[in-house]
Amino acid sequence: MSTPEEVGSINIGPGTIDPRDFQPGPGAGDPDFYLAVLVTEATTDDGAGGPLYEESFVLLKAESEEEAREKAAEYGKQQETSYRNENDELVSWKLKHVVDVRQVEDATFDDGSELYSRFFRGYQGYRSFEPRLGGEEV
Repeated sequence: MSTPEEVGSINIGPGTIDPRDFQPGPGAGDPDFYLAVLVTEATTDDGAGGPLYEESFVLLKAESEEEAREKAAEYGKQQETSYRNENDELVSWKLKHVVDVRQVEDATFDDGSELYSRFFRGYQGYRSFEPRLGGEEV
């Protein structure tokens, strides 16, 4: 009867090779690509016109979704800035939310590769905040 240490081992004479020594461990290998959706908000010190929002899609390399989410938040924080515009108003950009982080399934990046998708109901709600959908449907 063999012991658990001997199972799967190959006797090659003076030494042994255990195939388990060549198995990648957790987190081993190349990082995967993830796509993060971030929303940032710009405000002015006088508040005229209300805030302006930007939705951005950021490509990240990470070992896990958790790491990608952390990197997305860090990226968003690094993009925060303040400056004076042409009217001498202080404009401040702040990360509002990391909306989503998803692994890119097709990382070949060929023509037609899908990078991100999401499902939703309520097309009218979507259409109400997307100004480019004002025309005819395809």
